[in-house]
Amino acid sequence: MTDVSEAERRGDMLLDLGRPVEAERLFREALAGEPGNADLLVGLARAQLGQQRYAEAEQAAGDALGLDPENLTGLLVISAAMAGQDNAAGGLEAVRHGLRLAPGLSVFHRQEGALLLASDRPQAALESLERARALDPEDSDAASFTAAALMELRRLDDADRAVRDALRLDPDNAEAHRIRGLLALRRGGGAAAVEAHRRALQLDPTDPDYREGLSYAMKSRNPVYGQLLRFHGWLDSLPAGWRWGFVFAPFVASRILRPFRDQLWAEIVLGLVIALLVVSWTLEPLMNAVLLLGRFSRSLLARSAKIATGAFLGLMGAGLVAVAVGWSTGRGQALALGGGLVLWSVSAGHLHLAERQWRSTAERLVIGGAALSVVCAVAIVLAPAYAALTLAALIMSGIAMMWFTALT
Repeated sequence: MTDVSEAERRGDMLLDLGRPVEAERLFREALAGEPGNADLLVGLARAQLGQQRYAEAEQAAGDALGLDPENLTGLLVISAAMAGQDNAAGGLEAVRHGLRLAPGLSVFHRQEGALLLASDRPQAALESLERARALDPEDSDAASFTAAALMELRRLDDADRAVRDALRLDPDNAEAHRIRGLLALRRGGGAAAVEAHRRALQLDPTDPDYREGLSYAMKSRNPVYGQLLRFHGWLDSLPAGWRWGFVFAPFVASRILRPFRDQLWAEIVLGLVIALLVVSWTLEPLMNAVLLLGRFSRSLLARSAKIATGAFLGLMGAGLVAVAVGWSTGRGQALALGGGLVLWSVSAGHLHLAERQWRSTAERLVIGGAALSVVCAVAIVLAPAYAALTLAALIMSGIAMMWFTALT
């Protein structure tokens, strides 16, 4: 018969060592001998949480709380499991129940701060995290989350100090290294961003966020990409109205400069505005394409980024071929087809940046755009008189897709 207390002790030790699969096996063996033990169920939930099996972890933690409604560790685990399923509201409810039971326990304040941060409420998160740090000044995780909240509030110097404090308390805090890398990316990236993200990934090789962060850091070694990161950071700091104004910048500039259209300086200004937009839309998928060529860097790209990059390259290649054919033969319809394909390629190259709930919709729309481009090509060859309508649909839908991509 399995010694329950010994299995529980060994399971906890395996969890501390980052070996949740083995820990789960031990907790299941112990539960076979004592199925009504709430602490063992919590241990099982922690092991499942460590494997990102969030629904199972929520179920096991819920079973534990059914036996012991005031099990504080169970409340923390069920909160984390809900957060892993994008149910931040449910996670906050569980944490706040824990805070009512144990208001002096710093880990609940830290968890509340982390969930508020995930819910895009950085100021409220910072207040919770400051309470956590006041209760436990040696908590490296609370310091690293504080740095993240300060970064979201664009208090970058304060965030630097918080992340340094986190690493002083625990030099092997992977999340603190990641946030240090994100702070470097906010300032243009480069070697500092690569080193920080690489260290985070070494400490936790299975975390997809650390792998994705390293991919951005490696792209930031390109000076143009680094400057683009700086520009987007500056743009993100502006009020929403100003950010939308930038989207319409070419149209506004063309209207303002119309009286001076015969002057060289006006053409240069308008050309620079358009070039900036083109670079900002194409550099991300182009840099992903570069990463795909490397044996190591290829593994850093998420599956969604690989799909987006492949779609970008395919549609862009087809568009450039169509433009070349139209240019050499003087056929305007082929040029229009190429322009439509380029619009769709740019949108396809950013599919991986869409919010998770919109990503599959965006992928289906790109497939639809590719099918429409095939229809256009066939119409140009077999029925030129009717091609104008399909080409107009391709171009207008390509413009609409760029807006959809930007908004999602």
